[in-house]
Amino acid sequence: MATIKPFKALRPSKEKVAQVSAQPYDSSHPEISYNEFHDNPLSYLHVVKPYMNFGGRKNVEKYFPLGAEKQKEFKEQGVLIKDEKPSFYIYRMIKGSKASTGLIASASVDDYLDNHILKHENTLTEKQNELAEHIRFFDSLGNPVLLTYPDNTTIDDILEKYIQHHVPEYNFISFDQVKHNIWVVNADEDIQEIEKAFAGMSNLYIADGHHRSAGFATYAQSMRDDNEGHQGNELYNFYPVCLIPFSKLQIFEYHRLIKDEQTISHPDFLNHLKKYFDKTSCGDIPVQPLNKREFGIYFNHHAYLLKLKPEFENAISGVLESLDVAIVEEFLLKRIFNITDSKTDKRLSFLDGSKGIGKIQQAVDNGDNSVLITLYSTSIDEIKQVAENNLIMPPKSTWIEPKLRTGLIIYETI
Repeated sequence: MATIKPFKALRPSKEKVAQVSAQPYDSSHPEISYNEFHDNPLSYLHVVKPYMNFGGRKNVEKYFPLGAEKQKEFKEQGVLIKDEKPSFYIYRMIKGSKASTGLIASASVDDYLDNHILKHENTLTEKQNELAEHIRFFDSLGNPVLLTYPDNTTIDDILEKYIQHHVPEYNFISFDQVKHNIWVVNADEDIQEIEKAFAGMSNLYIADGHHRSAGFATYAQSMRDDNEGHQGNELYNFYPVCLIPFSKLQIFEYHRLIKDEQTISHPDFLNHLKKYFDKTSCGDIPVQPLNKREFGIYFNHHAYLLKLKPEFENAISGVLESLDVAIVEEFLLKRIFNITDSKTDKRLSFLDGSKGIGKIQQAVDNGDNSVLITLYSTSIDEIKQVAENNLIMPPKSTWIEPKLRTGLIIYETI
């Protein structure tokens, strides 16, 4: 049973929404965020990332008070306004001819702790605790966690009703040419139907936002410890999420970049590859694999398609070991490049497939990296299997869209 509730959002005024809401810092190029920070005095980045005033150095003692002062200022000036009635919020983003539609709501921290909200990635304790401190200081979180769930016609019908027959509360185009709409759902009968539909689901799944989920859970536990009268219905027991059904989630592959001229310059490098893979030469443009169990490797302006040899593929068993990213970890990163810890090895970096194959090729041709390994995207079924078996994927296994704007719908904990 999943507990999903409406909440009273703090959100930008209609007139200021395009200026206030921002691309999430971790999902955009840093220079874009820095330019927005310095050129736009109303950007929500002034609340959550004021350390940009200090050359990007995270000085907590300085930036927390600065961000809190900016948030207070935005409220006093009417830049940010609090809703009077708990609501759900339909969020639609249109990029080109593709639309992504989700429902922003609050989810139960207990569902997260009790594994009704399932994970597929590890979190770093330092980052988790940093986020917990951020939430405690600001009493808010402005970037909902992306959850996914089994397709449900009741929820679909309610969302479609609002989209087709109601004027959106927000309607604007961001600088990256994405159109954004928000509809406010506060009719009691619709709220009850949505709550009931989610209550019938055994599990929800984290698609993007494992650290935010863990950080909020850490924060909630500290609030419970500090509150002798804790009852379980306090606002800190819930956290903001955007729910998108399985079929509407966009999952891109995450490619591997390696800086290791010594390995690829070794005379036996190609022979080492052929020990594990059948290799096909594919010219001078990186391969974009179109099927599971296909991989591309690109170096020195040469591209190859790789397929794991049958004797190795037949020996693979288990949910985790069968993932393409796990095969790359074992047979390329470990056995060929001696990368035994992909979380810490400085030779390894990652680039998501949404950037396009040309952008990824540049990352090698410009000399910043020696090798590109391209993958096919992980499927939603694989993510579900990993989560349901309480397993953890290798780092950077998926790049999932949409990436939600921060400062658009803000959840306050008091």
